[in-house]
Amino acid sequence: MYYKTINIPIVLEIGENIFVHLDDILKKNHIYFKEKILITSLELKDLYKTSVDKLSFDDIIFIKGGSYEEAQEVMKSITNRDALFVAFGGGSIIDAVKLVANTLDLTYITVPSTLSNDAIYSPIARLVKDGKKQSFGVKAPLGIIADVNIIKGSPKKLILAGVGDLVSNASAVKDWLLAHADRGESINNFALALASLSGNSVIPYTIDDIRTPRFIGDLANGLVISGLAMVLANSSRPASGAEHLISHAIDDLFPERATLHGLQVAWGHLLVEREFRQPESDYEKLLVFFERMKMLDEIERDITFSKEEVEQIILRAKTIRDRYTILSKV
Repeated sequence: MYYKTINIPIVLEIGENIFVHLDDILKKNHIYFKEKILITSLELKDLYKTSVDKLSFDDIIFIKGGSYEEAQEVMKSITNRDALFVAFGGGSIIDAVKLVANTLDLTYITVPSTLSNDAIYSPIARLVKDGKKQSFGVKAPLGIIADVNIIKGSPKKLILAGVGDLVSNASAVKDWLLAHADRGESINNFALALASLSGNSVIPYTIDDIRTPRFIGDLANGLVISGLAMVLANSSRPASGAEHLISHAIDDLFPERATLHGLQVAWGHLLVEREFRQPESDYEKLLVFFERMKMLDEIERDITFSKEEVEQIILRAKTIRDRYTILSKV
């Protein structure tokens, strides 16, 4: 008998005003550790002081997030090897906690303050090391607790970045299928299906919906399922294609002009569909959706490159990693 086992989140709770019930959620799911350590920013702790004060944490560590060096400093302060980390913050804080937990072989859960990317449940952490963003393979979290009320209070720009990151699965899936057709790269059809389904989860919505519980629930679930696809494939392949290579190239070549990962990926997705996927392009459909979500305003405000700079970005993207995509044919 042949079978495959994968780790899935023990906890997945998405609802309104649930952060304050964190202790009860862990107890209900029989999750017990000697210590529970909250890792967050000082700003978030102050903003949600009432909820934090009602919860039982043995320690609170404040970080800015996104920095490899800062993550290394946090590791030095951890002495208990039977501690559960609670990563409360956006993608940069969660990614830092991921690296800490992975390096120390400790367990963590994520409590996102926004949904700007798939950091809430993915086996990848993006951190700035030696002045440049780099990717680190990490273990996925034990669970995700997404408080709709907290997330809907985050800036619109961050939520739209999460939409861009999730929808870009459509581009990543095309590149995976292309690599299979051209190079015989193996495909995990279950992971492929999860990536496709999760990427489509927010397509029916408009900008008027982004503060609603239903939209936030679908976005959160979509990002989690996208992360599960990567765990299943043991690779970021299901959710990272040419559009992600383009985003990484921007981080590498123009770090001072880089913006949110999800917006850069959305820009890369549009660029790839318009320039390289003809005649089977979904550019017009993607453009209509981005216009409906008012994402183009955010993208065009933050991302402006000359024709020569775009050529540099494409050339660099092709060398970021050994991954066959539509850019390999350019």
